[in-house]
Amino acid sequence: MTATTTSVRPLTGLLGHLGGERRAIAATIVLVVVSQVCLGAISVLLAAAVGHAVVLRSAPPGWFWMLLAGLVLLRALLTWGEMDASHALAFRVLARLRMALFDRYAVALPTRRRENTGRAASTAMADTERLEFFYAHTVAQLVAAAVNALLGLVVLAVVEPALALVTLAALVLVLSTVPLGRRRLETLGAEMVEATGALSDRVVDVLGGLREVLGYGLHDPVRRQVRETGAGAARAAGRLETTHRVLAGAREAAVTLAGVGVLVGVLGRGVAAEHVAALVVLALATVAPVADAAATCARLPALRAAAARVGDELARPAVLTRDTRQATLPDGPLGLRMCDVGFGYDERRVLDGFDLSIAPGEHVGLRGPSGAGKSTVVALAGRLWDPDTGIVELTGPPAAPVAISAVDDAALRTAVATVEQDGALFAGTVREAIAGPSTTDAEIEELLARLGLTDAVTPDSHIGESGLRLSGGQRARLRLARAVLRRPRILLLDEPTADLDEASARQVTDLLSTLPATMLVVSHRHQTLAGMDRVVDIRSPEASEGPVNPRRARNHAGHAAREH
Repeated sequence: MTATTTSVRPLTGLLGHLGGERRAIAATIVLVVVSQVCLGAISVLLAAAVGHAVVLRSAPPGWFWMLLAGLVLLRALLTWGEMDASHALAFRVLARLRMALFDRYAVALPTRRRENTGRAASTAMADTERLEFFYAHTVAQLVAAAVNALLGLVVLAVVEPALALVTLAALVLVLSTVPLGRRRLETLGAEMVEATGALSDRVVDVLGGLREVLGYGLHDPVRRQVRETGAGAARAAGRLETTHRVLAGAREAAVTLAGVGVLVGVLGRGVAAEHVAALVVLALATVAPVADAAATCARLPALRAAAARVGDELARPAVLTRDTRQATLPDGPLGLRMCDVGFGYDERRVLDGFDLSIAPGEHVGLRGPSGAGKSTVVALAGRLWDPDTGIVELTGPPAAPVAISAVDDAALRTAVATVEQDGALFAGTVREAIAGPSTTDAEIEELLARLGLTDAVTPDSHIGESGLRLSGGQRARLRLARAVLRRPRILLLDEPTADLDEASARQVTDLLSTLPATMLVVSHRHQTLAGMDRVVDIRSPEASEGPVNPRRARNHAGHAAREH
């Protein structure tokens, strides 16, 4: 198997993720092929005109110039169309690859190992940047070189068969440079991609942990790590570029020998003097694009490594799997039921045979020591992960229970909202960070007032990246506001008052008590749990009843915790 075939395999493997862009790639290839053929024809005609003028001392006939002018105009139009099409295609390919990665990350991240996502980010940004040029430009160049070489050989075979054989030998000589340094290029290409990827990983990590860098005085270690990682990437790129230059010299020598061979072949055949220039240019126009293609093939190992990284990310095992049985959410209030649920991280089991039943409209608190699995219960109930065993269902009288894995994801996210303790806020204004599709400013302002945030922010306040301009408590309340404004039927909260003072925690608790949504709230605070209808203790096999809120007992007197 040739080096080119080996290098191209990971690249062709990504074509399935480009969807409708494959037609655009084919159209771009046609444009480039026709443009390349036009360029060769123009070069040959100009050489023929020069030969005619020098040897016969007369200008070619008028039809000749009309043909040449037409080809020049066509070439200009094709060049414009090619540039427009290829650049548009490049951006669409980039978007397709990144959306494919995003879709995969949506079901494959976060993993149970809570791995660092720096590699995922650098792959989505850096490696896809390398690949978009390949699909939008390089593929067309390689196909155009092959078609041009084939047409050139056919024309030469018709006009001067012996010269066609000489040109074919020249093509073989140029192509013989492709396997040169194959293993070294593959090694250095993979090393360069991994090194630059590691640099991107490190930069992403540093930017994500900038507060820790500043707070713990980690400037010098971070600078040293980035400098060393960058130096490693520069060394890898330097070695790869040196190898490319050496191989480029070998290709140039091969092209020179090919040109000399073509010239000797033309002169040795006793071709008419006025045709010599045209035949030499035709032969060289057949060989030159192949030489460019050979240079491109030398770049494929690095692209192959980038494609392999993207392919690895797209092949991440899913933490969420779609149930083959499709189900529709029942109308009205929803309840939640977890039956015999088991879940673990690697070898550590967190939940084993866990049962929980929450009636529609019921507010249930969940408490227990650190590591007991409270946050895991919230993640499973919100389908951020799937359980290893057991089932999570949505209930709603009088409809039958619906497996959460069988519900369309868009419908599920509309009905169920999860607020994690370490959840993120995106940069922008408060309105952009928390508003739902139909949220009004009046609703935002009212909710900010109820959460005690009107003195700190307005809907137009900029919160900074990840809410950097806000305190931890303010960010926690905005995350809660974001969920509430979407009016979910089930609200899952992980330590919503952990970062709040007593007064702010009371405001949150008062707000929660007025919400009609079914609610599961993880908390260590007695004040927060006191507002719940029922409290489930995850520490023991038996579900323990906490103090019942008398304000809500009338509505839920018949809903008892399912023992586990």
